[in-house]
Amino acid sequence: MDREIGMNVEWTEKPEKETVKGAALIDKAFQLIDIVGAAPGHVSIPQLARETGWARPTLYRILSAITANGYLRLDPVAQGYTLGYRFLELAQNVWSGPDLAAIASGELRRLRDMTGETAYLAVPHDGAMMALGKFEGTHPVRSAARLGIRKPLHCTSQGKAILAFLPEAEMERLVGDQELERFTANTIIQPAHLKLHLAIVRHRGYAIEDEEIIAGNRCVGAAILDHAGKPVAAISVAGPVWRLTSERVEQLGPEIALVARNISAQMRGGGEHVAVTSGHPMAHPKAGKLAFYGSDPVWDHARQSVLWIDRLGPAVFEAGPTAFKSHSLPQDGPVRAVSFVNGALHVWLPGDKTILSGGKISTSAERAEIDLLATAVHPSGAIWRSIREGEGSRIEGPDGNSWSLNGQVVALAWAPDGSSLFAADAQKGTIYSLQSGAKAPRVFSRIARVSGEPRAIAIDPGGRLWVALYDGWSVARISGEGEIEHVAALPVPRPTGLAFGGEDNRSLFITSARVGLAREVLDNAPLSGQLLVYRL
Repeated sequence: MDREIGMNVEWTEKPEKETVKGAALIDKAFQLIDIVGAAPGHVSIPQLARETGWARPTLYRILSAITANGYLRLDPVAQGYTLGYRFLELAQNVWSGPDLAAIASGELRRLRDMTGETAYLAVPHDGAMMALGKFEGTHPVRSAARLGIRKPLHCTSQGKAILAFLPEAEMERLVGDQELERFTANTIIQPAHLKLHLAIVRHRGYAIEDEEIIAGNRCVGAAILDHAGKPVAAISVAGPVWRLTSERVEQLGPEIALVARNISAQMRGGGEHVAVTSGHPMAHPKAGKLAFYGSDPVWDHARQSVLWIDRLGPAVFEAGPTAFKSHSLPQDGPVRAVSFVNGALHVWLPGDKTILSGGKISTSAERAEIDLLATAVHPSGAIWRSIREGEGSRIEGPDGNSWSLNGQVVALAWAPDGSSLFAADAQKGTIYSLQSGAKAPRVFSRIARVSGEPRAIAIDPGGRLWVALYDGWSVARISGEGEIEHVAALPVPRPTGLAFGGEDNRSLFITSARVGLAREVLDNAPLSGQLLVYRL
């Protein structure tokens, strides 16, 4: 037996309607249409009389006029009213463009066939989303929200996709500054948190609803934009969480964003929009080359320059006050780890360690650890390392102190006072705090998979931890309690490295990767592989 997952009770927060003076009879006609249209079946005269409180002669007179014009119809057997066929005729003109219905229909069917899940089309109306079309999924258990039902903007993928692309003033008006309505434990109810989330949606081109309106249901959607870039509709795919996993919606997101862009382009009668990279406020002005997998940025205060690595180049890049330099490494093979000590950049390659100092590259006699995962420099200048041990990691320093963790620690960062070493396990989404003198690591923060993987960490001048969220299109600041307290949206999906620097030490340098990204993602994120700068 098929089982449907849907919002069967209409959201009650409807906009208030103003009564127009001198149009009482017309207003009554619309009230009757609303009552009949909202009912699941036939509505009888006694029911209408009870709901309106009007005399029956008045009801009969108004109903006769509405029925004669085709907006209501009377079933002589059931002795009740339902909506008339005139609405079907007019519904074809509801779409925001003359071709939207036909274009979206074909694309929705393709999405349904590709995913096996229910695909929807909805439009913004009176501060909510209204579903206008759908192709139901092929599975027995599937999403099946009714057409015409109103859903909130703040907790649906379609609504968030629309909000993300609205002009800021209009978005601010719709979101407001009061706590939003909660539907599940996952609903984003704080306006400030929602606005940060919307900035990420705008950058990556799609929105995810993770059990925010219905427990057990997950959805991914994207906005359809008109010729002026204003959102006029949104498409989405929805299904149960055990089938639409976090990993799967991240894979589907770029595909759905591409479908939405195709619909937008066909509505405009032209080709796809090409993202512009020049002059982006976060792009480092002196970074002259894209990296395949940029990582490990460091700030050289003496030279007033930032250095970073292309791990797959392999190469070292340097952006100074006036020039950009690229240094090829003497050995092919992926870079394992990087540390910056006393003005020299130490680069570990398979089997060797290379040092860049004063613009010159030399090979160290020290043999590199082939299973090296990450390094961090203690305030004293000592280098600490994360070394792979089977499925786990060993964190060790030059003094022999060490910790063992059940997971692959790919990023390390020391607190400025040297009291704590933070270690990030990207696959598990866990950040540990390793205290000097304590044998057991402490879980400091857990990052939800839907937010991205914690691939890099850094400490700001105020002693607060920042994390690069790989596949999350963002960097985030973590509170002392281990919770995400601030999110900065990025124009790239895969940030890979973090470092604080600049003249005032308030610039966060962010490296990124472009390797492995699909073409449609790169079309939306052409800065992938670029060095970015976020000002605190």
